[in-house]
Amino acid sequence: MDLDEYRTAYLLYAPAENPAGWRLDLTAFGAALEAAFAEVRHETRQGRQFRLSFWAMAEEGIEFTGFASNEGRDTVLLEGNTADEAAVFIAWLREVFLPVPDLIRFSSEPAVEEGIEMDWRLPVHGDRSCIAEVLKRHVRAVHT
Repeated sequence: MDLDEYRTAYLLYAPAENPAGWRLDLTAFGAALEAAFAEVRHETRQGRQFRLSFWAMAEEGIEFTGFASNEGRDTVLLEGNTADEAAVFIAWLREVFLPVPDLIRFSSEPAVEEGIEMDWRLPVHGDRSCIAEVLKRHVRAVHT
C-alpha cells in the first residue's frame, strides 16, 4: 500500500477524560474555517446529532470535506484525505483553533472498521510532515 496516496477518513476528537476540552462552538468553528481557508462552505444540520458540515479548500488546492460536532465529545471528521493532506488541516486545528494543542486524539476509518477502539495521540509540536508521519504510522499499524 502506498501511504502517500492512501485516502481515508480521519476522526479527530477531544480526549475521553476531557470530552469538551476543545470548547467546540460550531458557529466559531465555521467562522474560523472562513478566516483560514481560501474557499469555504458550511451549514449546521440537525440529524441524530447537531453538527456543522463543511467543505474547505486550502491555498495549496487541498480540499477538506467533513463535519464537526460537540455532542458528547468534541469531534471533527475529515473524509477522504491522504495523511499529508489531513496534516495540513490538523496543523491548523492544533495551532490556530484549539485552546490547548495536546487535546487531539484520533482514529481512522480502517481502525473503526476493524473494531479498534484505541485513541491515538497527535504530537503537541512538530510541523505538517511530523503530523503526516504519525497518521501514516497509524494506518500502517491498523493494516498489519
